[in-house]
Amino acid sequence: MRTSSVTFAAAVAGAVAGVVVMATGAAGLEVRSARADQPQPVPPGVFKGVEVTERLSAQVPLDARFRDHQGQDVTLADVVRGDLPVLVTFNYSSCPQLCDLQLGNLVKALATVRLVPGKQFRLATIILAPGEPPERAARTRRHHVEKLRQLGGDLVEGAAGAGAVDGWTFLISADGKDERAIRAVAAAVGFGYRYDQRQDEYAHPATIIALSAKGVITRYVHGIEPVGSDLEQTIVSAGLAEPTASSGFVMSCFHWDPDGRAAWGRQLMRYGAFSFASVLLAVVAVVLWRRRPRHPSGVTPS
Repeated sequence: MRTSSVTFAAAVAGAVAGVVVMATGAAGLEVRSARADQPQPVPPGVFKGVEVTERLSAQVPLDARFRDHQGQDVTLADVVRGDLPVLVTFNYSSCPQLCDLQLGNLVKALATVRLVPGKQFRLATIILAPGEPPERAARTRRHHVEKLRQLGGDLVEGAAGAGAVDGWTFLISADGKDERAIRAVAAAVGFGYRYDQRQDEYAHPATIIALSAKGVITRYVHGIEPVGSDLEQTIVSAGLAEPTASSGFVMSCFHWDPDGRAAWGRQLMRYGAFSFASVLLAVVAVVLWRRRPRHPSGVTPS
């Protein structure tokens, strides 16, 4: 009887170890799978038109209609007004790679300059995705504003319902569907981008466009790592309405999944492995319950 119990205990230990291995293996499989997902060649057509055509001294359409991150109806003229120059970026909150990196590095650079958004200049981020709601844009903005302050920078916040006077305004589609205003401003500044419906992503460059207080393009700062001193000079020149040569290198963002099934496959493997492990644990539990010691009379001792 003792030998049988020892043998069964060893079997149970082996089964439990198998469950652990299955669970660990599932995680490891996903890690190996992720590492195996090497970048695949992107078809040339995906990046067709994804470029920046510099248009120094061109005027942006100040009558373009948007909503801001507070859901208020605004025009570009509500942001580009008064005597302050404006730095414009094009991003969207669900961007898988470049947008968060670009805005994060912009915040790092802004934390090193002596100028404060809302006092000496303004920031305007135009959301490429027309379906992005104000709440999502507001969360993205809040995340970067908090980071800016953590790094020692500052920003002027507008009162509730007056988002256009903020140091940093996020501009979204006026009705959640119409992208004409987005494309009009993008065309005016020479910012080319494309939407891939199958992956629900945008291929787009990473560029900061400086505008004078009248909405005239004065400079382009390309790339995802702007330098604080260069950014400060860009703002000063925009404040004087002086066009200057661009800086940095144009980078484009697009996450290409050649068959659209890589993430689905990894999810399936993970769920399958853990489901099997759960079933195995249930079987072991039933066997343990049936093998528990019983009194010779058939009554289980308490």
